[in-house]
Amino acid sequence: MTRTPWTADHIARVENPALPMQPRGGYVVADVQRQLDRIVALMRGGRPVPPIATTALRRSYLREGYAPEPVEALFSHVGEWQRQFDEAAHAAVVARSTSPEPSPADRRLNWTRQQQVWVREMQFPSTRRSAYEVGEVDDFLDRVLVAMAKGEELPDVQSAKFYMSRLGRSGYDSVAVDHFLDQLTRLRPAE
Repeated sequence: MTRTPWTADHIARVENPALPMQPRGGYVVADVQRQLDRIVALMRGGRPVPPIATTALRRSYLREGYAPEPVEALFSHVGEWQRQFDEAAHAAVVARSTSPEPSPADRRLNWTRQQQVWVREMQFPSTRRSAYEVGEVDDFLDRVLVAMAKGEELPDVQSAKFYMSRLGRSGYDSVAVDHFLDQLTRLRPAE
């Protein structure tokens, strides 16, 4: 369901209407207030307001009640606002459906949150033998995460090369990193 973009002004005009009273023949105050509360609740939830009929409102023939014309005018305004929102939403749908198909370069890839978390939280064992430089591997993972966040293709995993850590210094286990890169080559964006 699409949200209706009700503004604070719309809500305020329904929540605090300036409805005059008349001694007899007006709408029962409790009935009108119940309708207004329902409309405000729908507006605050960003939901559409269905057409409002005054036929369900009772008339107060012996007591003071809301003057019918201003109540009907307010309900008519709400209906007009909803109609304008509906027309704008319909026009947007038509514009999207008639716009040309975006080029492959314009399409964003949908990398899921789970995929991004998997890359971000990947931890490689540290070793002093056959180890890649930590900074280089981390820089590559940062480039992968940036590409995922922007909805772009991942950097070329096949051509990723890392220097071995210097003798006596620890780094990421090269077997674990290579295994991760193999998994990364098989990773596909969600449809």
